[in-house]
Amino acid sequence: MAIDEPVDLIFSTATFHWIADHERLFRRLHGALRPGGRLVAQCGGEGNVAKHAAAIKAVAMRPEFAPHLADLAGMWNSAGPEETEQRLRAAGFAEVRCWLEPKPVTPADPLKFTMTVTLGPHLARLPEEHHRPFAEAVLELTETPLTLDYVRLNIEARAPGPAA
Repeated sequence: MAIDEPVDLIFSTATFHWIADHERLFRRLHGALRPGGRLVAQCGGEGNVAKHAAAIKAVAMRPEFAPHLADLAGMWNSAGPEETEQRLRAAGFAEVRCWLEPKPVTPADPLKFTMTVTLGPHLARLPEEHHRPFAEAVLELTETPLTLDYVRLNIEARAPGPAA
């Protein structure tokens, strides 16, 4: 999507980890900023929900689920701060700062949380009768109580030029 005029600020939360091509993303964001404009974002970072992702992958390979999920690519692009800083600089950003921050979450209703927050792409490909069994199988492979090891990647960068 193109915008009519460059902007002073781009803010994003919990989105970039869903985008596979960060190089292209950062080039497009840089192009949307005025000189001196800022990018402030937070998304899933390196190590984000690693144990949960491993459980999802293991369950997705089971015979009853695999035919529906065989071509599903990795769900999240959870990059580290160093590689993200390099990508941002390559896209033309200056004053780049990225860091990881642990944010563990223990949902009150693990099944509901998992079915509505973490399994969307998988459940969308499964027949309705497999939704709950898939989610329950994922939860069986996780610790109790379920604590998701969220790791947030915080991003701050500026487009070169005078402050916007």
